[in-house]
Amino acid sequence: MKRRRRKQKTLGQQQRHVNRRQRFFHAVGRVMFIGILLAAAILALTVFFKVNTISVEGAMRYSAEEIVANLDVKVGDNLYLWNKVRVSDTLMERLPYLESVQIRRRLPDTLVVTVTEGSPVVAVRTEGGYRYLSKYGKVLEQNAQSGDLPTVSGVSLAQVPPGLMIATGEDAHADALLEILQTLDAADMLDELRFINLHDLTDVRIGYEGRFDIRIGTLDELTYRLRFAKTVIEEELVASDVGRLYWDAQDRLHFVPDTAENVAASAADIEPVNDPSDPNGT
Repeated sequence: MKRRRRKQKTLGQQQRHVNRRQRFFHAVGRVMFIGILLAAAILALTVFFKVNTISVEGAMRYSAEEIVANLDVKVGDNLYLWNKVRVSDTLMERLPYLESVQIRRRLPDTLVVTVTEGSPVVAVRTEGGYRYLSKYGKVLEQNAQSGDLPTVSGVSLAQVPPGLMIATGEDAHADALLEILQTLDAADMLDELRFINLHDLTDVRIGYEGRFDIRIGTLDELTYRLRFAKTVIEEELVASDVGRLYWDAQDRLHFVPDTAENVAASAADIEPVNDPSDPNGT
């Protein structure tokens, strides 16, 4: 009886051993199969999917050749083994006027690069000239002439090279500029902007239509005050009116007639000659 049990036990151990070996070889087979599939996929990517053509759409300021030359993907490179977001971001830094870049793969061997180009909306005064900014706060150009662009005074962007956006949270004046640009754009007022004076963030001044010096004060109620000023200009004032708009301590808007020269002088924090009895004349 004992001998029979011992024999049964031995047969059971052998069967378990055979099962373990079978499971081991099955596992090895699966790993080898997956490895073969991966090797075939990598071989297909590296051998068959090569960039042969790069086409560019939407470019005007930059030529297609410039865009291709600054792209981190070249003819002969793999069509897939790179990051589209990183390549797009790098291209927008190298070519500052590019506002957006979309890269599409078109099988079997083509890349299509579609770009949109931004426009400068303000010129920020610096020691070497002006820095042009887009409405989104991207530095487009440095050491440029102002031309007909609205000017910005009271903020320094010397640390921001062309191709990069204004960093938020590092400079209160730069943050104020970005907030004002976005608010003006939302209120459809950018086209008539003439200047932004940020020398004093408690006395922010915005030139509008070449006729008005809008004294915003702080930015606490920027959206409301800009929209209210625009409504008053369009509905209450006439085309011959020139002057200064400001809010008193009771948050009431006032219009004080002035000269176009004094309005323009407010752009550079040059104090105009005003009536001494006017409490908001300086």
